Amino acid sequence: MLNKRVNFKNIVGARLRHQKGVSLLEVLIAVLVLSVGLLGIAGLQTANLRNTQSAHQRTVAVLITASMAERIRANPTIALNGAFVLAKTCKALAAGGNIQSIEHANWMTEIQTNLGSAETSCGEVTYDNANRTYTVNVYWDDSRAIGGQTDMNITQVVRL
Repeated sequence: MLNKRVNFKNIVGARLRHQKGVSLLEVLIAVLVLSVGLLGIAGLQTANLRNTQSAHQRTVAVLITASMAERIRANPTIALNGAFVLAKTCKALAAGGNIQSIEHANWMTEIQTNLGSAETSCGEVTYDNANRTYTVNVYWDDSRAIGGQTDMNITQVVRL
């Protein structure tokens, strides 16, 4: 047996004849694995877009509260009387004849323009006369984000 020569070409050829269609099956499995991976990437991209929009809205809300804080600080004489108080409102306001109503109307326009004109985009300003502080609140709907809330708000306290 040791002296017997083995013809490897015949052995390999016999094995290949029994494996017809195996490479096609391997390709199908590879395409399936690739498609599942691509679907996962598409899902991650969608979640990323929603969370990016949420982060943008939070940034805008911070800027809008700072905007009202600066309006209050720019008018300290009338602000000390509590003139910038605004009950929670979710609608655009018409500008009146005094500076605080003009500032309220402009501020609410900023909220409606940047956070959406839905009934969930609201603004509120309260005043604590004893401590001479204003509290500025901005509310909006953040439910599109993963784990987002429908009643999201940002608060800033302004000391005079």
